[in-house]
Order: sequence, then C-alpha cells, then structure tokens
Amino acid sequence: MTKKLIALLLLMLLAAVPAYAEETDETLLDKAIRISEDGEELLKLDEEELMDVVGINPESYTDFAYLAGRDTSTGRELIVLLATDNETAEQVVKSLENYLGLRLRCTQNYYPEAYRALNDAEVMRQDLLVVLSVGAPDPREPQLLLQGE
Repeated sequence: MTKKLIALLLLMLLAAVPAYAEETDETLLDKAIRISEDGEELLKLDEEELMDVVGINPESYTDFAYLAGRDTSTGRELIVLLATDNETAEQVVKSLENYLGLRLRCTQNYYPEAYRALNDAEVMRQDLLVVLSVGAPDPREPQLLLQGE
C-alpha cells in the first residue's frame, strides 16, 4: 500500500468516528429508563413539568430525565439532571432537597408508603450530574446512574 492510500483510509476512518458517536449517544432519559427496573412503566415528564413541580429552570441543565410513578401514593420518582456548571449543580441539589422536604411534609399523614420512600431518598451528586431517586425497586439505582452503568 502506498502512503497516500493509507492516509486516505485513515482519513475515512477518522471521519466515520464522529458520525458513529452521534448515533450512539445516550440521553439521560434513555439512561434512566435503561438503569431503572421500572423505567418503562413510569410517566415521562417534560421540562415544563420539571419547572412547575420542582422549580428547576431549564437554563440550569443541559440534559434531564424526570420520571414518576402512575400511582402517586407510592412516591416513586426519578429525577436526573446534568447541570450547566458546578455552581448551578449546587443550586439544583438545594432545589431537589427542598422539593424532597416539601413532599415529605405533604405525604406524612396521608400516604404512608410514599412517606417511607421519600424518607429513605436522598439527593446525590457527582460532578455536574444530580440524582433524586425515590422508591426505586433497586436501591443501587442512584449510584448506577451516577456511575454511568
């Protein structure tokens, strides 16, 4: 093989790599559904609902997944956000902790199953990724999401 042919083959190979990477990129929603045992059964909520219900502005993140159980009495919920920067990630953590506290107060006397699930939940963060997992069938769900399994 000549050097020109090898160079041409290498250029073609390198040109194909970004196209493949784009096709295989997994969104946080895809990842959340894949990792959570009940992901396919959960309601997929949009950014407007995330803003209205939780109070997190769309400018705070670059990607998100907001999933909730169809039966609100169980408390099942999964929120995964990729914050825009470290400062925003801290704000997202505080917003989710406040939301968790509010949900605890609202369910305490009315939905014992949801209250127990919320009481066991915690907001977790790794770098710019923030996770709130409530009532997951697998207690490792938040760690798996943070690790990118």
